[in-house]
Amino acid sequence: MRVISIILILFSILAGQTSSTVYFTDGFAQTVSNKSNRWLLIGGILGTGIASKYDNRFNDYAQANGLMPNQMAKFGDYWGIGGELLLWGALLTSENKNEKFKYASTAFVANGLLTYGLKFGVGRNRPNGKNNRSFPSGHTSNSFLTATIAQEIFGPKIGIPAYILAGITGMSRIHDNEHYLSDVIFGAVLGTAIGRGFGQVYKQNDSPIVGIVPQSQHMKIYLVWPL
Repeated sequence: MRVISIILILFSILAGQTSSTVYFTDGFAQTVSNKSNRWLLIGGILGTGIASKYDNRFNDYAQANGLMPNQMAKFGDYWGIGGELLLWGALLTSENKNEKFKYASTAFVANGLLTYGLKFGVGRNRPNGKNNRSFPSGHTSNSFLTATIAQEIFGPKIGIPAYILAGITGMSRIHDNEHYLSDVIFGAVLGTAIGRGFGQVYKQNDSPIVGIVPQSQHMKIYLVWPL
């Protein structure tokens, strides 16, 4: 499933390299410069720091008592990847799909680069000892990015359920002893911030441009939709 996602992303980038580069630069800029995003990132960093003090205690509780039924945890784990594929399918059948596809593909690539850059840079051991790529949670950042893109494109009727499912994914990673609470919190914030930042670029490109052109003694008003 991950291979299919990567192929779709690469196809989109190769189809419009110049515009994708603009999306990357502008999207990263909006991610860190947008006022609400800055507060989100600051709150996420503070929340991650506070949660890290209780990581072991929370993990011990999760392993002793469980956070959810095992079947729900399994679903949440699958949703961390499967939700993205459902989003690609919805985008491919939507109107103005080129712009939507460009937004989603560049946002997923940016999220992947940052998530795995942090994983290898921080080198935190997973609670189950499997490897040292615990921070941040990739399933969580991916599922929250999916939810944010759904919110930005399709609105709250799709976005809110997607956020709920993303929350289940995050909790399932702790339930499965794959991640600590702080890994999940930062993953959720990272995916949301990137989705919102790149979403600003999408909204600017997808919105009609209103202009007024003088002609003799009359005025003409025109609307132009970017193709």
